[in-house]
Amino acid sequence: MRLVQKMMRATHRDLLVGSLLLAFGVVWSVTVYVTIPTDFSESVGPRAFPLALGIALVLLSGLLLISSIRNARETGEETQVEDPDAVQNERIVLKMVGAVFVTIMAYGFLMEKVGFVIATLTIVSTSMWLILGIRKPASIATMAVGITFGCWLVFGKILGAYLPPGTWLSLF
Repeated sequence: MRLVQKMMRATHRDLLVGSLLLAFGVVWSVTVYVTIPTDFSESVGPRAFPLALGIALVLLSGLLLISSIRNARETGEETQVEDPDAVQNERIVLKMVGAVFVTIMAYGFLMEKVGFVIATLTIVSTSMWLILGIRKPASIATMAVGITFGCWLVFGKILGAYLPPGTWLSLF
């Protein structure tokens, strides 16, 4: 009975994830195709790699959807009594996924508006405080400054990568 319950939860989860990834892959591929110009003088232009990744995401998420639909048909019973501990664990996992999603979206927004340095300091500090539950100001400050400085030094100075300056405020 427990095996059937786990399989059904996994099947529903795979259906959800597969659908979301398929939608994201289609939007990504269309956006890349429309926005990135093609240089016909080269055999592979700037559009090739992002478009290939989008197409690969669409194909793989389609395979995941097909597999989960077949799994749902094989197990048959869809109305199972769920284990309360499993439901609680699933809610915790969904909260973690939601926290990561919100963090990534906030980091992208802040990166554009205030630049790499302030965005990284803010996101690392906030993540340590809210998500990880670390409440020691010295630990938070040390980690935030260390990660920000280390990334700035390695990527911005040593490797020469472009780090966004920000449209509202820019330190570097």
